[in-house]
This record gives sequence, structure tokens and C-alpha cells, in this order.
Amino acid sequence: MKVTLVRSRAIDPSINKIARALSANGSEVKLLVWDRQNTLKNCENEDYKICRFCLRAPYDKLSALFYLPIWWLYETIFLLKDNSDIIHVCDFDTLPPAILTKLLKNKMLFYMIYDFYSNNLPDGPANNLRKFIRFIVSSLEKSAIGLTDILFLVDECRLEDVKGAKLKKVVYIYNSPLDCINDRSLKAPSTHEVNIFYAGVIIKTRGLFDIIAAIQEIDGVKLTLAGIGPDVDKVKKLAKISKKIDYIGLISYDEVIKRSGDAEILFRFSDPNLSETRLASPNKLFEAMMFGKPIIVSDCSSMANIVRKENCGIVVPYGEIDAIKDAINRLRKGPELRNELGRNGRAAYEHKYSWKIMENRLISSYEEGLCNLRK
Repeated sequence: MKVTLVRSRAIDPSINKIARALSANGSEVKLLVWDRQNTLKNCENEDYKICRFCLRAPYDKLSALFYLPIWWLYETIFLLKDNSDIIHVCDFDTLPPAILTKLLKNKMLFYMIYDFYSNNLPDGPANNLRKFIRFIVSSLEKSAIGLTDILFLVDECRLEDVKGAKLKKVVYIYNSPLDCINDRSLKAPSTHEVNIFYAGVIIKTRGLFDIIAAIQEIDGVKLTLAGIGPDVDKVKKLAKISKKIDYIGLISYDEVIKRSGDAEILFRFSDPNLSETRLASPNKLFEAMMFGKPIIVSDCSSMANIVRKENCGIVVPYGEIDAIKDAINRLRKGPELRNELGRNGRAAYEHKYSWKIMENRLISSYEEGLCNLRK
């Protein structure tokens, strides 16, 4: 079958995993991405074709909305000219052109939600106006979902986001990494300096400044941070004045995986007061499980439920520095505890959350969709 994938974020390993999986199973795959910051230096790929829209625009800022009409126009023209059997788009900022194409050309349309769009609209000065805008965007997305053939969600808890939408079929594809474990990744836990690693958006709602404050009073730990975001300048300043913090900037996903495997502790915090983070299903959790590494996560989140269920890390209240400090000390002083939690996570990954399991679900869904198309 011929498949076109669309994502408005060029720096996203998740959509590339899907493209590779479909290609490996015999599909002819094209991937259209909006490369907003010219981050795709090399688009050559022997498995599938990558097409770039290169209009410069910001990520995760209100001003990005002003660029959407131009992106939608480009995507519409691209899809109308395209001859794929199935269109697979990700998040609401790719959905309207795909809906139009489906109606005009009778295509199969698959939709994946990584983040429910209205939850991720930036805060504005007027609370009532912000609520109204989010209500409108939420209603539009739910209405559009009713025109899709399959809805992919990254976690069962995300069903809450789309409550009220007409759902034909829902498939859960966890944001799991490819299994790349090796002997280096399974090295014995360090009994000396413990390396804590984070890669992702550099923003205060990820609890980065809480863990920075926590490690200042703990000997034998080093915090390595990677990524870009609204609060990156603050992190850079703190890294310059503290030997405990190492900020390494934006790195490739391959480097993220390497450093995650080398770290002793991973963490991922989410502000429970924000629905976009409370319901998040970060790949950082599944990367920790894949590598057999303990992870510290914040309470009142979907990832906290998994960590408790699988006993693969420590759950702390969001923003409580003393609780973070206690969790780090427990793991730092107890290599055997790190080993036990890591083993639990690895076992859960192998039996429930591995990308191989997710890939099989994905391929089965596509085969079913193609059969329906040919009827």
C-alpha cells in the first residue's frame, strides 16, 4: 500500500519509527514534515521518502498560530497531488487539510494524537478568552475526529481528551522506543558519581528547576540536561555557576538514547494542574524501562500510574524539592534498589510496552484499513 505521513514537527523520532515500520512491512511511504527551524540537515533515507516544508516558524509559542494557514495551504496542495491509499496525520495542526483531501478524493484517513491541541494552546492574558478559544479548538478537533477512519492514541488515559467525539476505531500505540539494549546499557550501577539525565523541552513546568535545587545539597550526583525551550537561558546561567549541572544543548535522538543508556537515573516531571502535562505519556518513561533504568516521575500523571503498577521507579509530588532530594538519595545510596527497579521496568517493557508490540498493532490496523478500502 502507499502511505503518506504528515507531522508539523521535524524533530520527532516517533513519526520516523512509524515510517520505518510501515516501510519494513512492504508499504511505499512518504513523510511530509514542517521543518520550522531547519533541523533536518540530511533528508536522505533509503527506507522512505522525506519531504520538507521549510517555512521558518517557532515551536510551542502563540505566534506559531499565525503560520498555520500557510502550512495548511502547502499541505492541502501536497495531499491533493498525492496518490497514496492512506493518509496518516498527527495532531490537529495537520488535520484540516487531510479532512478536505479525504472528502475530495475518498482516501482512508488515520489520525494520531500525541497532544490534544486545545490543551497545548499557550496561556494568554485573559482567562475567559483563553477558555473560550480552547473550547472552540477542542470542539473543532472532536468534530474532525468523527471523519477519520482510525484514531491512534498514545495512552488509554487520552480517551478522556476526545470524550464526545464519534470514534470509529481506537488503537493504542505507546510512545515506546526501539529496543536497542546492549551490554553497555546493562552495566552494573555506579557506586560513585551518579549521573541523572533529561532530554526534552526546557521549560519550568517539567520541574527542571526543582531538581536543580534538589541536587545542590547532594554529593556524588551530576545532572545533564539537553534540549531547547522557553527557559533555556535560565538553565544555561545555572549551568555556568554550578559544577553539578551540565547543559549540552539540542542533541540528536541517537545521542539522547546513548546518554539515557549511560545514565544511572532518569526523570520526568509534569505539572498536574496542566491537562497537557497531566495526561502526557512521555517516551522518557519507556526509554527508562527499555534500558532497565529507574525513573523518578511526578504524581497525579499517567506515567505515575505505570511506574506504580510496574514498580520501576519512584513517584514524588510535583514541585516538592525535599521529596525529589529523598528519591535521589535513595537511588544514589542504593545501587541494588536501582538494579531492582530497572529489572522490573525492563520486564514490563518486554512483555507490555515494547515497540515490537506497538509495531504489530500498527501493522494490523493498517492491514484492516486497506481491506476496508478495497471493499
